[in-house]
Order: sequence, then C-alpha cells, then structure tokens
Amino acid sequence: MTDRVNVFIGSGEASLLERKVLMYSLRKHAQQDLDIYVLNGTHNAIELNDQPPFLAPMSLRAKYCNVTEFSLYRYLIPELCQFQGRAIYVDSDMICLTDISKLFETSLNGCHFLAKRESYAHMGDAFWGLSVMLIDCDRTRFNLEQILDEIDQGLYTYSDFSCMSPAFLAHHSYQIGELDPHWNVFDYWDASTKLIHYTNLLTQPWKHPNHPYGELWFQYLDEAISAGVVSDRDIELSLLRSYVRQDIREGNSPRPVSAPRFATVRPLIRRLKRAVQF
Repeated sequence: MTDRVNVFIGSGEASLLERKVLMYSLRKHAQQDLDIYVLNGTHNAIELNDQPPFLAPMSLRAKYCNVTEFSLYRYLIPELCQFQGRAIYVDSDMICLTDISKLFETSLNGCHFLAKRESYAHMGDAFWGLSVMLIDCDRTRFNLEQILDEIDQGLYTYSDFSCMSPAFLAHHSYQIGELDPHWNVFDYWDASTKLIHYTNLLTQPWKHPNHPYGELWFQYLDEAISAGVVSDRDIELSLLRSYVRQDIREGNSPRPVSAPRFATVRPLIRRLKRAVQF
C-alpha cells in the first residue's frame, strides 16, 4: 500500500501528555507517512497533524452520552474519512513499539473492522475491546443517533454497544475480525508487544509511581521532550490541572521523602500536643 496511514487518537485535555507521548512513539517507528487525527472530546474538535482544529460532526446529545471525554468519537471515523479507505483507532494511554503501518496493512478478510477479542473476561468471551481498531471505512457505518435511540428504547445497553455484545450485534450485524492481540496488550510488555495499553486508571505511570512497566513510558516521554514533541508548557499545564502526579519530572520511581524531613516535623507535633493539653 502507498496510501498515507490514517491514525485516530481518542483523547481530550486530560490526556494531553500521554497523547503526545503516543504520537511521538507512532512517528518514531513509522515507515510510512502518517496522518494523525486527535479526536479531542474536551473541545468537540478534530486536530489533524499541525493544522488548525475543526469542529467534530457530533451532536450535543451524543457528546453528553460520552462516558469518557472521547468514548463515542471513534464512531465518527468512517465519516471523517469520507467513507473511503481504512483507518486505525487507538486510545491515548498507549505506546507504539513498532511500525503502525503493519497494522494498517493487515487483511480485514471482509470484516467491517478488527478489534480485541475477549477483552472483558469477567463479562464472558463474546465481548470486544475497541480501544484499538482497524476500520474499513468504505463499508462501515455507525449511526450514533439511531444507536442512542435504541439504547433509550431498551433494545440493548450502552455497555452492550461499547463492547459489541451479542445483544447489540443482534440489531447491527457488523462483521468483526480478531485483532492480533500484540497490538493491544493490557498493562504488560515483552519483546512481542506492539502496542502497550496502560488500562488501569489508578496505576498509570503518569498518575502513580513505580509502575512495573513505567520505565518504558518515561523513556518515551524523555525522548518526546528531547524531540520537542512534549514541551515544558505541556507538562506545567498537566500539573496545574492535576492530570498527572506532581513528581512526574522524577520519573517512574521518584525519590522517597527523606527521614530528616520527617524528623523536623516531630518536634512540632510534640509542641502542638502539649499546647492542646493546656
């Protein structure tokens, strides 16, 4: 294939830093030209490469139904591609470790899109993870207004839609193919991993220290800073908004608070206790 590779990232201002690290990782390994679209749910906008943002074609009703800032925006992708060609969708809390064009060139085998099978073990094996998708934009249509109407009518639930459950597929007969699982590896990394996905919101390395695979993310953050992809302003803004931990500049394993600092507090505590007794 000689087409430019269309990559859409679901994001918002809360994920500014991890999004830019992901973008750096995508371009670092790419062997073809990429068109990277940011689906910025905060501003209901689309950001293509370095061009000015433009308004996303999403109704206010649909925007208010987003569980995250961007959860429904992936369903706009075929329309944004003018129902032509193919496109990749990825969540922002990932790092790409190989050439994304290899995913772009994967055979769809007549399917509407590829997704991760059995992503939700607690729900059964008939559910799909849509945090990474390869979409045939020629054939795939997502009518969000109709789907939201059907959810309101009780034909299936929002979760059924989000996971493409049998209850949802009974009304919308999408042919879904199984994505190579190495393209969406949850919270783990080894030599075969192509995309690592930091799914645990409580332990993501930019929010919580000492992640078992956090060194990898910070390696890419450092490279993105050196390359000018992540700026000091990006970091300061994320800190100001409390979207990342305050010691993020110290890396995956920040230095523990030293004992002398605690030692200086103890005399103060003793004085306060004595004062209270009086």
